[in-house]
Amino acid sequence: MGFEEFRNLFPVLKDKVWLNHASFSPLPLPTEEAYRRCLNGMLQGDYWFTRRVEESRRLFARLIGCSPEEVALMPNTSYGIAAVSTGLRFKPGANVVTTDLEFPSVVYTWLVLERRGLIEVRFVRSVNGAVRIEDFEKAVDDDTVIVSVSHVEFQSGWRNDLKAICEIAHEHGAYVLDDAIQAVGAVKVDVKADGIDFLAAGGYKWLLSPGGTGFLYVRRSLIKELETPVVGSLSAKPELVKR
Repeated sequence: MGFEEFRNLFPVLKDKVWLNHASFSPLPLPTEEAYRRCLNGMLQGDYWFTRRVEESRRLFARLIGCSPEEVALMPNTSYGIAAVSTGLRFKPGANVVTTDLEFPSVVYTWLVLERRGLIEVRFVRSVNGAVRIEDFEKAVDDDTVIVSVSHVEFQSGWRNDLKAICEIAHEHGAYVLDDAIQAVGAVKVDVKADGIDFLAAGGYKWLLSPGGTGFLYVRRSLIKELETPVVGSLSAKPELVKR
């Protein structure tokens, strides 16, 4: 597909120059077509929800280099981050390390827990829009439960060295939660190569999807470590419901 042919997939570009991609992506025609197929199927009584969920999990898994069993569908990034923050267990004296560049929903989810007396929130201060690895080294200690950071910072576009951050965190027995909405679809993300423990992302930026779409990655060995904050009919295997 050539450049012009690809560009023609975005109706908004016929009379506009789109400079807001890092906030909301312009919707392409294939996204509209996928929506129409879904709605038309429902109009005809074809409710293929479960099949599409599994297909979506496989596609998200391929995108970030994990297995589908490690992926849960989420309505947005914030919900995925909250699922981790409310699902972890915190011992007395625990702290969470984040940065002063994070999106408000990242910061607030931890500040709420700090206000409840469950954790201390530590901020790594940025320098000219960048966050230095040596400052993460100073902030993380053996009481750190999780380092919560963006793959690409929304304020400055700074791309964090997730592999180095994960190495620092793991040396102290801490996890890493990656807010990757500014990265997936734009840059290569490999959770296994970098050692990322949790990753949350929405689909309405570089994945060219409407709002209400997103996913959460949880490393397989940590799935049972999280308490599920909100449960539903698909939260357990059928045989567990038959007790």
